[in-house]
Amino acid sequence: MLAACGYVGPPRPPALNVLASINDLAAGEYGPNIVVRFTLPSLATDGLELKNLKSVELFIGPGPDPFSAEKWAAAAKKFEIPGPPKPGPVTYQTPATEWIGKPVVVGVRTIGPTGKISGWSNFPVVAVGTPLARPTDVKAENLARGVGITWHGSGPRYRLLRGVDNGPLVSLGETNEPNWLDEGTMFGTQYTYRVLAVKPPQANDPQQSEASEAATIVPTDIFPPAVPSGITTSAGTNSIDLAWARNTEPDLQGYYIYRSVDGGPFERLGDLVTTPVYTDTRIESGKRYRYAISAVDTSGNESQRSEPVEAVAP
Repeated sequence: MLAACGYVGPPRPPALNVLASINDLAAGEYGPNIVVRFTLPSLATDGLELKNLKSVELFIGPGPDPFSAEKWAAAAKKFEIPGPPKPGPVTYQTPATEWIGKPVVVGVRTIGPTGKISGWSNFPVVAVGTPLARPTDVKAENLARGVGITWHGSGPRYRLLRGVDNGPLVSLGETNEPNWLDEGTMFGTQYTYRVLAVKPPQANDPQQSEASEAATIVPTDIFPPAVPSGITTSAGTNSIDLAWARNTEPDLQGYYIYRSVDGGPFERLGDLVTTPVYTDTRIESGKRYRYAISAVDTSGNESQRSEPVEAVAP
């Protein structure tokens, strides 16, 4: 009788316990630090899942010419990424002060649970420069065309980041000037802005500052429509007809008509008018009527009144 336990099948070779090499290492200078990012794989070189990874080693140092990974690693500064290491995205930073003015090579490798070392990652090069100053005094202003952002900084160029309703920060673009108009906003939505100083796009040594403090704003509609224009009058036997150019604001709700009789005060005639025409039938022959028109949006913002136009009832 066969035993009911144990492994049945051809014998398997022992697990290698060597993690596959990291191939997406990216490094850059951010403010006073060198920041590295990479993805720690979960599989060993034999395709098996590797658990209990011992450590991840980061090396930074000038590269010999011609480049030799062995010579570079022997002279480079070694850092151990805090753990325990787990598969997935990893970010680590260290001060760049000792390498200012030098190009350095960055590389990582892993050590498995039995002490076996993986192959080297790819080797990005960082040309370390004097840290760019962090932009300050960032302000966000509620404007009719969007949100205006201003800041102070020494450049040479800036990248603007925006988050919507506490979401992740996303790049809006870059500018050489310390200001930006964000026209892609909506009233009632919260926006958070941060600014980075960066090198120009043509620079061979990508570099950026630390992000500025955040400026947060919820833009509100406090902006009235344009004053109606092009008003014409036409007096008939028992009425006076008004017509004017239609406003183009997408949130336009309608118009108010104001009337003055024989030089008296202007008074509003009824409720909102939704089309750019109006017929006044409450008139008396021989009297002089003056009309002014305002525009109103869906938030209740009312424009200034138009210049008065005049008509005399026949």
